[in-house]
Amino acid sequence: MGNLNLFISCGEVSGDLYAGDFIKEFLKISPDAKIWGMLGANAIKNGGEAVWSYDELKLMGIIEILPALPRIFKLKASIVKEVLRRNPDAAILIDSPDFNLMLAKNLRCSGYSGQIISLVPPTVWAWRSGRVKNLKRDFNFCLPLFKFEHEYLNSCGVKSLWQAHPLVHDLKNCVVPEEFYGRFKNDKVIALMPGSRKYDIKYHGKILLRVAEILREKNYRPVFSIAKGLNSDVAQELRDLVKDFDIWEREGRELMSGALAVAGVSGTVAVEAMLLKKFMVVIYNMRRLNYWLLKKLVHVKNISIPNFLSPEPVYPELLCENATPENIVNALEKYLTSEYERKIINSRLEQACSHMGNSNAAEFWARSVFNAI
Repeated sequence: MGNLNLFISCGEVSGDLYAGDFIKEFLKISPDAKIWGMLGANAIKNGGEAVWSYDELKLMGIIEILPALPRIFKLKASIVKEVLRRNPDAAILIDSPDFNLMLAKNLRCSGYSGQIISLVPPTVWAWRSGRVKNLKRDFNFCLPLFKFEHEYLNSCGVKSLWQAHPLVHDLKNCVVPEEFYGRFKNDKVIALMPGSRKYDIKYHGKILLRVAEILREKNYRPVFSIAKGLNSDVAQELRDLVKDFDIWEREGRELMSGALAVAGVSGTVAVEAMLLKKFMVVIYNMRRLNYWLLKKLVHVKNISIPNFLSPEPVYPELLCENATPENIVNALEKYLTSEYERKIINSRLEQACSHMGNSNAAEFWARSVFNAI
């Protein structure tokens, strides 16, 4: 076998993290492999070539995507053309389902015959289950993050492989850094996680700013995480917004590991908090029209993954008009001031974590792709 050639498409911070982990492990198996595509900083650091920046797809919300459609279609056509020209052995499409499902269909229709793999496939178990047919038709197999997703996909006739969630391995050696102890000593730190997209900051920044003000009045020390993957302009906008409070610009997981509790935007951060055994108040705010559309389309009652892994909810979820600063602080204090509440939640956290596997997921992904090629 000659030098392997892989194309990767990812479109946001979490996707870039998975891409970087995959590339790192794949190059251990095949050191001379050429790996390129639409990538971010983590994938580049681990050996990938960014032909397009993953910033192209940092979009959120049904309404926000509409004006960007012409640019997205042009990007997709450019990628299809380059994939056909380079003819990689496999195309690994990570998350960003609206774009990547369309990309996979166009690759197949244009004659691409290599392996197409969905890493972090769409949440067909929660909404838009009709996309199962796309997974069956255009992808060779899927590599989901969670065991329940893997079981669902297999039950639908989609080939799926699973061993563990990548964060299990990533967070195994996560410790509270010396910088945290040096800065905050014995302070009662609450980690505030505004998200990793411009959309997140826009719809949650001011809410969390007011949360910080209330927490400070109650003698807690709120600390804002500025995600490492944030666009530099958005990061500066967030710094300006929270200039009167402490900020943390290292890994958000390091901040959470030293905090008493967490409040932040729904997403991967909730899974990280769960694995770190930290209580979190999950919030999500959006335009009214987006929320109305999602209520019509989504068929599950929770939005936070940890709440799917336990028979009873692990984290409170405050959505839209319920995501008020007062409600967020009340939920935090209910946990922090009640030993009975902490005992219940901590037991549910243990139960949820037991469904995450215990091996190196990225190594498993790399081996699965290598074997398929």
